[in-house]
Amino acid sequence: MERFLATISRLLASGYADIARDIYGYRSRISVANGYADIPTEMRGVVYIAYGWRAVKEAGYSIATLRQHNDLPVTVIGERVDGTRHISFEDQNSFGRRAKVHLFALTHYVHTLYLDADTRVHGSLSGAFEILESGWDVAISPSTVQGDGILWHVSEEERAYTHSRLGRDLLQLQGGMMFWRKNERTETFFQAWREEWERWKGQDQAALLRALHRTPLRLWLLSNEWNGGSLIEHRYGAARERP
Repeated sequence: MERFLATISRLLASGYADIARDIYGYRSRISVANGYADIPTEMRGVVYIAYGWRAVKEAGYSIATLRQHNDLPVTVIGERVDGTRHISFEDQNSFGRRAKVHLFALTHYVHTLYLDADTRVHGSLSGAFEILESGWDVAISPSTVQGDGILWHVSEEERAYTHSRLGRDLLQLQGGMMFWRKNERTETFFQAWREEWERWKGQDQAALLRALHRTPLRLWLLSNEWNGGSLIEHRYGAARERP
């Protein structure tokens, strides 16, 4: 808990986010249209990151499909999306990745689902939340790209560094959909993910693998139906700004 509170203090002192928590109530203060509102911590919730008009549009579509099948509160980090809670965060042109590695500090749900903006939800997601409630720390899907194609999208320098640290027999994970529960293990993991990402400030998947190597978790592998399949469709790249 002390490390968690220290993280929040650093964010506030740096002006990174207009969010605060107190020690005993474990409450969040998030920005709303006319100032601030105190929001109690909730058990389950969904968070999106949206910067730029394409991401805002895609997030709106994704949230609409989410709400057809799930009654869950939704928070959007970055720009405002109608009908959701909003947290501002300066991403410094990292295409949302800087915000992503700060998600532990920015979200107030006990059990959180992160979804990329360019996803579409086609069913109930309660099964994965129940996995967290049974004691698992993180639930995530493997990437469909494995073997020789692993980390193809990462810079050559970072890919070589990752293999030198972890070896070549890796399981690549898909970070565009991830469930986690708030505890000391996931706090330590997100801190490690942030530190690993800061080395190159590029893609986040290689940093994710290195962080998991540093901070082992109880991790449940979901099927690809949860990311790019029939349950959660993924329109890869639809939310990215184009030159």
